[in-house]
Amino acid sequence: MTRISLIAALVLPGVFLIGCDNPRTRDAHLLEPQGAAVVSPDEVFLAPGASEVDYVENLAASRDAYRQALITLVDYYGSVGNATKLQWVQTELKTFDQMVHYQYLQPAEWVPENLMATDSIEAADVLYDEAKSLEREARLGVLINEAKLRQALGLYNQLIQQYPSSDKIDDAAYKAGRIYDHLKNYELAAIYYQRTFQWNEATSYPARFRAASVMDHKLRMRAVSLALYKLSVEKESRYSDNAEIARERIAALSAPSPEPEEEAPAEEMQE
Repeated sequence: MTRISLIAALVLPGVFLIGCDNPRTRDAHLLEPQGAAVVSPDEVFLAPGASEVDYVENLAASRDAYRQALITLVDYYGSVGNATKLQWVQTELKTFDQMVHYQYLQPAEWVPENLMATDSIEAADVLYDEAKSLEREARLGVLINEAKLRQALGLYNQLIQQYPSSDKIDDAAYKAGRIYDHLKNYELAAIYYQRTFQWNEATSYPARFRAASVMDHKLRMRAVSLALYKLSVEKESRYSDNAEIARERIAALSAPSPEPEEEAPAEEMQE
């Protein structure tokens, strides 16, 4: 099985499920990097590295092999008439199918880096319209219907996965990023915002500003957020309120850190 199909085996069964709140916002690897960050068109900050993709691929293969082994054992015990062991393995297979299987990589994390939102694809447009409709319904009223919001998120991810050349992948990425942001999964939100302008450099969404804001205030990746704020001012000037906030943050993040005050020597105690 190829890498993409193995990873897809982890993503598709849970495409409508979202993991728990991000537990990594205080990890050491998210501390502010030294020096000024440069945002490259080919780089997505926080995207998984090759090692993580390999681990997830191995997990997908192991899950598939384990389930297939159980099915083979069901067939064997059924053929030899061993009712007791047949019941055991059927129970184990049922338990396996019912247990929680987390999706460790979302579509926008593992798709090729060089995607471009170019092709008009009718099936992708249908998925996108359905997702937008669900999201709109989810946001009606005072309280947000998170079940419908997650369904919309599943469809946005499905679009990205199944139609990676669609001219709607940047739209789907931005809207999925907004939902991840709402669900407090800030790392995924940051990745999806970055994918938005990576896949469509001329996107009309304020994706650079959103990515900068999440990395600044939620993930404390200040050097990266500074670079993204600068890009948002340059590329997203139509959003005047965002541009004003971005300039304020650029000034604040560019200011030198105050030097720590030296402690005054302790006074000698008089006897």
